[in-house]
Amino acid sequence: MSKDASGSGEDKPVRLHRYRGQHVKARTAGPAEDRIALIPGLQYRPQELNLYSEVDPLRENIRPLRGARALSYVAVHHKREMVTEIMPTAPALAYMELAQSIVDRHLVKKHSGEPPEAARLKADIKQYAAALGFALCGVTKLDRRFVVEGMDSRFPYETVVVLGMEMNKDFLLQAPNYCLRRYPDYDVYRRGGNQVHRVANFIRRRGVSCSARVPFNGAAIYPVHAITAALGELGAFGGVLTPQFGPRQRWCMIAIDSPLPVDEPARTGLADFCENCLLCVRKCPAGAIPEEPLWWRGVYKRKIDDLKCFTFFTSWHTCAICINVCPVAPVPDSVSARTFRDDRRGDGLR
Repeated sequence: MSKDASGSGEDKPVRLHRYRGQHVKARTAGPAEDRIALIPGLQYRPQELNLYSEVDPLRENIRPLRGARALSYVAVHHKREMVTEIMPTAPALAYMELAQSIVDRHLVKKHSGEPPEAARLKADIKQYAAALGFALCGVTKLDRRFVVEGMDSRFPYETVVVLGMEMNKDFLLQAPNYCLRRYPDYDVYRRGGNQVHRVANFIRRRGVSCSARVPFNGAAIYPVHAITAALGELGAFGGVLTPQFGPRQRWCMIAIDSPLPVDEPARTGLADFCENCLLCVRKCPAGAIPEEPLWWRGVYKRKIDDLKCFTFFTSWHTCAICINVCPVAPVPDSVSARTFRDDRRGDGLR
């Protein structure tokens, strides 16, 4: 794997002032096994990657959502979304924070006995998760460099199961609808948030302790773990591209007290295709996706400008253009959808 880029101009790290408003905290402790090193084609500098961990962007980076302003922002700007979209996601989040540790102790104690064989348990988890709508499932080691400051207790074990659920295609085809002002991902947040707890309880009934995190929780950076779990590759828009759905999925994670066999990341060609397309770069209305990659916290990639992205998103209450214009993976099988997809593909290649 290449760990450095050639060219003196490209080697210069980006200074934090170029992304004013982003806050980072020093974090020197790296994982025992650096699984980032296994990502094919990724150019990175481990010594720089160890320096930083992300903070929760919804708490620190977006001015309208900081501190005491957050509640008033929700009340003023999300009157329509509160009941129909945001509130249905609350039960899974509340259960995660308030009840799952109690349920974990009860179920694991009730079903304690001979621990299941790790490889068999992994296969059973994948099968059960698929039945609940998680078409994507992989296993990797937790990289605490990508865990938010103060959130380590939310991940008590070093092995994590990464689960991906496809986003609602009909909602995505409506995005961006500035009149409807509907977020395209709250449906999968609700479904994924509910179902990940069912997967966790399935694991506990096998006598194994675990801790589930719902898809809209910011305790860890999910995409990097999805990539090291061999579920996809890094796209130009900052998310994960998968062979099944392109960028159209949301992630959950379950930290599990079992040495499950981990999956090894592979090069599928999606990242290479993405570099030759860059349709999302040209179509982003906020100009948040840079045209050229750069060194950012030890990784050579396109650094999404969170301030531009979130400011546009929260101002218009919708976007997802970078997801919707992506030609990777099929969209609904209809004439209009095929035409839309073909037009995007033709515009995107260069």
